[in-house]
Amino acid sequence: MTALAQSIDRDEALVERFKTDNAILQNSLTIANQLLSELHASDDPAVQQALGRSIDLGNLMMRFEADPDERLARSIQDQLGAILRSDAAKSAEVRTYVAHTRMILATLPAVDGTIASIQASQTPVEAQLLQKHYLDAFGVISVRSAWSRILLGSISVLLCIYVAILVYRLRSQTNRLTQQLDLENLTADIKQRFSDDFDTVANAVMDSLVIVAEFFDASRYAFVVVDTGSRSVVESFGNVEAPTLAGLTARFSDQISASTMAEKLHWDRFFYQNLQRSEMQALPEGSLSAGSVVATSIDAGKVGLLFLEHAEIRKKPGSDEIRLLGQAIVALSHSLRGKRERKERQELESRLEHAQRLEAVGTLAGGIAHEFNNALSAIMGYGEMALELNQAQSRTRQYIQEIVSSGLRAKHVVDQILTFSRKRERVSRPFDVEEAIDDIVPLVKMSIPDTIQLSSTIAPNMPAVAGNPIELQQVIMNLCTNAAQATGENGRIQISAQVAEFSADIALSHGNLTAGRYVLVGLTDNGTGIAPGLFPHIFEPFFTTRLNRGGTGLGLAAVHGLVTAMDGRIDVESRQGEGTTFNLYFPVSAAAPVPLEQFFNERTVPLGNGEMVLLGQADHNLRLMYEEKIAALGYEPVGFESLSALKDWLSESGRAPDLILLDLDLWQAMPDLRHIAGEFGQTTTVFIVEPEHTGVDHRVFADISMLRKPISSNRLAATLFELIGNKQSRAAVPR
Repeated sequence: MTALAQSIDRDEALVERFKTDNAILQNSLTIANQLLSELHASDDPAVQQALGRSIDLGNLMMRFEADPDERLARSIQDQLGAILRSDAAKSAEVRTYVAHTRMILATLPAVDGTIASIQASQTPVEAQLLQKHYLDAFGVISVRSAWSRILLGSISVLLCIYVAILVYRLRSQTNRLTQQLDLENLTADIKQRFSDDFDTVANAVMDSLVIVAEFFDASRYAFVVVDTGSRSVVESFGNVEAPTLAGLTARFSDQISASTMAEKLHWDRFFYQNLQRSEMQALPEGSLSAGSVVATSIDAGKVGLLFLEHAEIRKKPGSDEIRLLGQAIVALSHSLRGKRERKERQELESRLEHAQRLEAVGTLAGGIAHEFNNALSAIMGYGEMALELNQAQSRTRQYIQEIVSSGLRAKHVVDQILTFSRKRERVSRPFDVEEAIDDIVPLVKMSIPDTIQLSSTIAPNMPAVAGNPIELQQVIMNLCTNAAQATGENGRIQISAQVAEFSADIALSHGNLTAGRYVLVGLTDNGTGIAPGLFPHIFEPFFTTRLNRGGTGLGLAAVHGLVTAMDGRIDVESRQGEGTTFNLYFPVSAAAPVPLEQFFNERTVPLGNGEMVLLGQADHNLRLMYEEKIAALGYEPVGFESLSALKDWLSESGRAPDLILLDLDLWQAMPDLRHIAGEFGQTTTVFIVEPEHTGVDHRVFADISMLRKPISSNRLAATLFELIGNKQSRAAVPR
């Protein structure tokens, strides 16, 4: 581009010089030709002579104009010089002619040179080169432009496609959002049906199932609760026939159990299976869909299955519909679980309220046990001493025996209250249920009217249970007494015992039973049954429907306390007018059973040999009774109404007793037992305690000797003989 511009500039300069020189040349030519014509026509002899002597000057000029040759130019110059040297030079026209001729000779070669320079100019070449570069660049740009147009066209097409996709996705997203909103409304409807205001769980599930079926356009539907352990159907709802439902449940239980074991079914996860009509008559699987199976976890060990069948075969559901199905089953399962949790919470609240009432009764029992046991101790103590003094068979002995028996029955009532309140010590060892039942059945028959039939059926080779057979016998006695009162004349009572084993937890009428192996003791009667309104209160203390006929309301309460103390559970089934069944479940013990006679150890009463026993008892009557009982056992009793009086007597008499017996009634508050025992040095100290009143824990004071009220003569004799005898044995050992 620069070379072309420079060439053009040079050409322009040459053209300007050509124009100038050519103008001068043309002017000189015109003037010279005109003057030459005039000079030839001149009358001046000098002019004629000068022109005559010159060779044909006009022809030379014409030749020079045609071909500016240097030789011709010199020849013309010579002739022009000759003319100027002649007389003709005096003529102004001659001089002018010579000047213009010489101008022509000088200018014409320059003009021709300029023309030659112009003709030899590089401008066309440079222009052609520039044109070539331009055309090449234009070609490249044209190609690029074509590709750009193609690219832009492609981009435009892609943009159109993208816009179409965006519109489609926007519509799909709108549809998904609409479906999601509809599903949320469906979920809200399901939760509403599982609210506390709804009557039953079954109705809530059915209504929710109908809503789900309408949402997914299903003509047949079912919701099944499956136990993943046993793979059995716990509950089922819907309009699918039982055989079809059982086959479908069995078909998918393996896959669902595997998913559960792999922890793939959680509260927000679900199992899905498409169904196709070609494989099964109802609810099968494949690329075409006749329905769906969706499953998710309800709680530990329970899975919910949702079956949906469409009236017509359709395409397999997409991911969005599967997601909505999963959300529907999760919502239904969560609502069912929430309903059950609320029910369990209500049951727990009811049990807590019941436990609080039991605690109140236990506090009441602990408060009255002290005074009542003092009275019982006096009655039973004096009665036992009277029986010892009156060995001969007489009417008086029979009366005394009745007094002692009544005291024992009163003690039995107190034991029921204390067992119910959980504040008494228990002896728990494995025992044979069959042996315990066979031992109590004769006594039960004696306690109920002869018109009532009592039978027992015990399975062979029964395992042992841990507890106390006396408590089990008391439970059977109380239940049979209640059954006899409910049946009236011509009643029937059936006692049974067998082994029951459960692979999963089950719900009972009063609580839950965990999976395991149990001894089931059942008692069934054909009485009037229990009214539904009274059923929740039967184990409450002091609740009775026979208040006017002497009912205390402690029989079933004591049954509940005794069974629970043996880690047992109670299930009650009753229909009015048909009878009642009490099923008692006791955990099986792997230990060998203890013979029944070891629970009723009635050894011969051991007697003393005049050993001194100091007695501290604040109650005058009880102190006299204990003194007489101790004396009757062969010991020398010395009674004191206070601890200070006992200590004064020891310091004044200087005598060393063999044993000191102190009732905790001597103190207003719980004393330091170890400190009190340490005050008497080597003398053995025994405390008469009432755990229900003082809160003494034998596990804390295992090194302290204690006797629990009311104290029987056998127990007192055994304790005195054991402690005093051991002391004398240690004293007799040589050191």
